[in-house]
Amino acid sequence: MKFTLRTLPITILCVSVACAAALAQVQLSPSGRVRSRGFGRPISKMKAQTMGSVSNPAPVSADISFTFGMVDFPGQMDSGAFGINDKGAIVGGYGTNIVGFGVSNNSFFLKGTKFTEIAYPGAAFTEANGINYSGVIVGQHGISLADDHGFKLVGTTYTTIDYPGATGTSANAINKSGEIAGVWGDSGGGTHGFLLSKGVFTSIDVPGAVATLAYGINDTGEIVGWYSTTGSDGHGFLYSGGTFTTIDYPGGYSQNYLGGINNKGVIVGAYGEPTTVNGVDYQWEHGFVYQSGVFTNADAPFGPPAVTLPFQINNNGVIVGIYVDNSGTVYGYEATVGP
Repeated sequence: MKFTLRTLPITILCVSVACAAALAQVQLSPSGRVRSRGFGRPISKMKAQTMGSVSNPAPVSADISFTFGMVDFPGQMDSGAFGINDKGAIVGGYGTNIVGFGVSNNSFFLKGTKFTEIAYPGAAFTEANGINYSGVIVGQHGISLADDHGFKLVGTTYTTIDYPGATGTSANAINKSGEIAGVWGDSGGGTHGFLLSKGVFTSIDVPGAVATLAYGINDTGEIVGWYSTTGSDGHGFLYSGGTFTTIDYPGGYSQNYLGGINNKGVIVGAYGEPTTVNGVDYQWEHGFVYQSGVFTNADAPFGPPAVTLPFQINNNGVIVGIYVDNSGTVYGYEATVGP
């Protein structure tokens, strides 16, 4: 798929079987826990361990065509879409606890129009965050709500993923070869990204940052995520070939993150300022697509939306995420980028 700069209307297409609410803001708890992909503002400082460089990307683009649809678990008031593979299979979460702290206690796998529940055996919660071409799913679970472990699901077999010595682990994305990107927390309350490749964990830490969180990975091993330098700001990063590059939406917004990257280097993320919608706080307001130095706004057209948070993009240009309307209702969505 090639992105072109076009001035075309946004097309709305409802493609799923229900419409409901989804994920709200997710933030780190004071204990350094990393529930629900580790999205949020860091609490305490950590030591940067790697070297890299940063740069400022180019300005905002003209319009791109999008086709939007809803992704919502049937019969539930709250749903969200968190990961998608190249076959169009989607993983996400549902349940009343998805709003507020942003925790999805229940998860699903969606193929076509068929939803299948995902539940780690004996766990108090299960959060499915990513899925690769082969259908391997990664996420997070806990035996209690104060417990955080990553997991991998192959067929019907679950395997726990824990970063060595971590107080909490979240597996957020998996590529075609099985490499996994995620977040781990240390005993001092620090928050770090990680790469798990061929059984070996590597911590990912943006130099000079007080926290680093890895959210997405493509088949070439490029990783995207979020970092903070002060504990109150947020920036998107791309980690490629041992080098960190900062990617922030132009305009000096205090909060940015990158959620997913495909094999063409197309990235999705969000930007904005902290906002409150019907009593719930969010750190970002607007979604975007980024390719080759060019940004395009990608807000969902439903609601109207008060918040749009894209999480992943596959190699066919299909984005999944959540949006919040002005009443505070939240929904899962997918959006296909035009030709």
